[in-house]
Parts: sequence; structure tokens; C-alpha cells
Amino acid sequence: MTATDLPVVVAYQFAVIQQARGQPGIGLALHLLLKDGSGESTFFLQLEPSSVWEVRDACAELAARHADHYQTFLAKRRASHQLNYGDKFLKTLPAKDVYGLFYRRQNELPVPVTFRTMLHQENTGTLAEAVPTSQGLSLRFSRMSAPNFGCLLPHDLVFLLADSIDEAIWAAEWERGGVADATGH
Repeated sequence: MTATDLPVVVAYQFAVIQQARGQPGIGLALHLLLKDGSGESTFFLQLEPSSVWEVRDACAELAARHADHYQTFLAKRRASHQLNYGDKFLKTLPAKDVYGLFYRRQNELPVPVTFRTMLHQENTGTLAEAVPTSQGLSLRFSRMSAPNFGCLLPHDLVFLLADSIDEAIWAAEWERGGVADATGH
């Protein structure tokens, strides 16, 4: 399967997985909106701490490799901050703009409490491969008790996911033993 065969991520919602409020984070839950030749679908993917960092690092590496795309992303990010992420800003973007689609569709993806409080074996993935492509980043995950999963993250969503992971880690005030203490970070 090539990167062009993979479903493309249109939007995602994320949440830190914590067994109880104030407890260390034990992973990250992602509710993905995917699009492929047969239409749209959603998918829940949960990452253990080591994979959270691997995904974040792969996203950050792409920003370094594609400085032009990253600078365009940063300009959109600054403009959206100035307009408080409102409809005013989204109306300035073309209908098919990846960044705009993300913000228009993100709220359609709730993360249920059960996915925010425990890892589900059938939804837990370990990053097996991250390959930069001309469209963004091809990600493949091996899963414990289910078929492997792959998707293509367009450039803007790659950069947003790196930011989301950073925000999730610090906003949750992860303690020793959580993702913030993963080896090398």
C-alpha cells in the first residue's frame, strides 16, 4: 500500500488518557476523521507514551524538512490567533484548505470518557513507520489485537498534531512516569 492509497486525515480531536484527574498521563487518544475513495469515516487511535513522542518527533522533523510549508502554516496560525479562530478567519481560506477544513470539522469528533480514561487494546497503536511524502506524512501503526492502521497527514495537520501533542502534555500537567518523562524528552 502506497501513501496515495492511505486514507487522508481531514480533522482530529485529541485527549490525554488519564485514569483519574491529576494522575499521570498514560497515553493519547485521537478521534480521526478520514477520507478516501469510498468517502468519509472515523477511527479511534490510542497511543502509549513512547509512540506519542515518536509521532511528535516525526511531525517536527517534517517541519524542518519543509520550511516553506511550515512558514505558510505559521502565517495561517498567526492570522487565526489574531481573529480568535472565528468564522471571519475561516472565510478567508479556500474551501479545500486543509487548515480551514480541520477547524470547520474538528468539533464533529468527540472523545468519549472511556477513551480518555483507559487504553483499549483494540485501539492502541505503536508507530511502525513515519514516511515524509510530497503531501505530508504517511503514518503506519501496528496494533495489538487488530489489523494495522495507516493514514496520510497533510502538511498543515502534521504541524498541528505536533502542537497538539505539546499542548496535551503540558496542559495535563503530567507527572513523573507520564509522557513528559519519556526517554530523551
